[in-house]
Amino acid sequence: MALLSGGCLCGRVRYEVESDGAIVDYCHCDTCRRSTGGATVAWMQVRPDCFRVTAGEAAAYRSSPGAARHFCPACGSQLYMTDAEGRSVGVTVGTLDDKEAVAPAAHGWDGDRPSWLRLADGLPRFAGDPDYDG
Repeated sequence: MALLSGGCLCGRVRYEVESDGAIVDYCHCDTCRRSTGGATVAWMQVRPDCFRVTAGEAAAYRSSPGAARHFCPACGSQLYMTDAEGRSVGVTVGTLDDKEAVAPAAHGWDGDRPSWLRLADGLPRFAGDPDYDG
């Protein structure tokens, strides 16, 4: 088991996540871009029992009927996302302490990617959710 740690910009909210079996990909959807302020966001999807907040408490925002995004109430860093069914936790890869710990394996919602963003990484691309992430 690879146990990784991460947290928000100000350090108020910290977490641990087990990366074994994680699904890591980029998301280019409109909601992810707006919630992060970035052109894309990389997510690491894990089972809920593989994630825990170790310090502080994140605030939640229901960004869609089936999902809530959790962020630091002090600095605003988006840390993770949960689904209404409790199937998975999506951790924002950019908040991991070790920036080399995981790497995306695909692009989701590539149909929403801005035309000026070109990532020539050769990874599979899906117009919506990747086939394995439904």
